[in-house]
Amino acid sequence: MSEGTIQIPNQITLNFNKDQLDLIRNTVAKGATEDELQIFLYLSQEYNLDPFKKEIWFTKYGNQTNIMTSRDGYLKFAQTNKEFGGLISFVVHEGDAFEIDAGEYKITHKFGTNRGKIMGAWARCDRKGKKPFISYVSFEEYNQNNTIWRKYPSAMIQKVAEVFVLKRAFGINGLVTKEEISDSSYEQNYMDTHSKNRMMEKEQKTTIWDLARSKDMSIDSLKQYTIKEFETPLSHLTYHQAESLMQKLSEIKNDDKNDLRLNSKKEEVLNAPKSIE
Repeated sequence: MSEGTIQIPNQITLNFNKDQLDLIRNTVAKGATEDELQIFLYLSQEYNLDPFKKEIWFTKYGNQTNIMTSRDGYLKFAQTNKEFGGLISFVVHEGDAFEIDAGEYKITHKFGTNRGKIMGAWARCDRKGKKPFISYVSFEEYNQNNTIWRKYPSAMIQKVAEVFVLKRAFGINGLVTKEEISDSSYEQNYMDTHSKNRMMEKEQKTTIWDLARSKDMSIDSLKQYTIKEFETPLSHLTYHQAESLMQKLSEIKNDDKNDLRLNSKKEEVLNAPKSIE
């Protein structure tokens, strides 16, 4: 598309110049078709979310596409509305005194002396001229049991409750947050996207060296093997390259060990400095 702006039928013009559009295509909306990009740009303006501040982004995993934001994205949109009256939320633990009177729009929540496991979270959003909006989400129902949820269980379930109540209070549609996606594909897609430039980790180095020793490879042999397979020095491997190297090393059979040692010896001879006659 050569135009400097994108026109949405019956909607206002989105003012992105060509360089900005190209940047969006190559970063926060990577992999989007032209139609998907138009929808993405429309929603970014509809909800006042800035792609360049990573307040809204596009994901594609297989045939599944999502236009993503965060709890903060929903909250930003709510706060721009003059009717926004505030947001409050808390995590409910086993042992708390907790009750919702749905008919009276009233929440009673007192922390227990000995708080046990997380049961869920509630959120209330006030909008002037309307009844309060209340949501409660069960931890058991929404816990995705992935790395993020295991590390930050309270923060994650609280975000789910806030997302639900903000969407209801302000009629937000067309966007999702990672907390709302309950399958493992998002986490895998997130890791794939964000770990491309991540360098090899300490645990990977240890595993690689242990595997090399189990194959009777010296450190020099390992370095030469790494350069041959990845055209990259061992110390400069990325996270994904290290994972691939571990897989390759684990697949080396006993019959291949002699070949590795012979190749290593050949390399040493070829690379040895010539004696001066």
